[in-house]
Amino acid sequence: MKKVFITGGSGFVGQNLIPLLVEKGYSVSALARSPQAIEKVKSLGAIAVPGDLECREALTNGIKDAETVFHLAASVDFFASEKTLYNLHVKATALLLEEAKKSAVKTFVYLGAASVIMNGQPIGNADEHFVSDNLTDGYSRTKLAAEKLVLQANSAQFKTISIRPPLIWGKGDPNILPAILDAIKKGQMQFIGGGLHKIVTGNVKNVCEALLLAEDGGFGGNAYFITDGEKVVFKDFIKRYVGTQGIAVPDKSVSIGTAKLIASLMEFVWKTFQLKGHPPLYKAMVNTLGLEFITSDAKARRELGYKTFVTVEQGLSLMKS
Repeated sequence: MKKVFITGGSGFVGQNLIPLLVEKGYSVSALARSPQAIEKVKSLGAIAVPGDLECREALTNGIKDAETVFHLAASVDFFASEKTLYNLHVKATALLLEEAKKSAVKTFVYLGAASVIMNGQPIGNADEHFVSDNLTDGYSRTKLAAEKLVLQANSAQFKTISIRPPLIWGKGDPNILPAILDAIKKGQMQFIGGGLHKIVTGNVKNVCEALLLAEDGGFGGNAYFITDGEKVVFKDFIKRYVGTQGIAVPDKSVSIGTAKLIASLMEFVWKTFQLKGHPPLYKAMVNTLGLEFITSDAKARRELGYKTFVTVEQGLSLMKS
């Protein structure tokens, strides 16, 4: 039986990927750092490996005899300090790569992020050749640095690939949807610039299918954008996404310039007074949710054999089931 090792198994993507791996007949070992995470990955059919990404012993135990590593673990907090993000994304990935090579792992599939090209400007139809010199947030900078480590580690004996999804959404979303619902509840929900810009999205089921394809297909040392295969107007998508929960989104808006000013002021206050959590609006949020962001997944369709497994319409219908 083929063995694979997964990090971030109790996260949104991991909870959807583990059942697919089990269905393929794989023996799945999943790193889990909390009692809740241990129970979650076990309930999905995986063998729990207690520990975190800084624990070399846990990584050694989990990777032993694995042919493939799926590295999904990442921060979901764009406002975390650069040091925290660097430790979680870059240092942890370096350690995991080291242990994977020691254990003669054949394939290393990294869950990257489309935001590694976000530069605070509208982006239209970017492919993998697009490079930004001015990444505007620590999350994207550290995800890019980690991805570079992964791709540079590629060799004839050790295939490494990065999958770059945009905004990940779908049934069971524990991140974006709850944040929007909370903002609506607090009366803080406003679209930036009217929300009329277009974006691409990545349904969690499409992301998982792309990860599976990367295990056997594609070319090592490469990154691949993946999308749901269509462009959507941000405001329309968010209204329909939230609408699956029977909630209406207020039709309020703030200009992009005002949003950036408010975000800068809020970041200053939060950092100056060392307030807990993150402000209602910060620069990374403005750049992520307030600007056109279109990437092309033509390379993934051509080289991985990727296709849209779940359309936006189908994904929204699944939210209601």
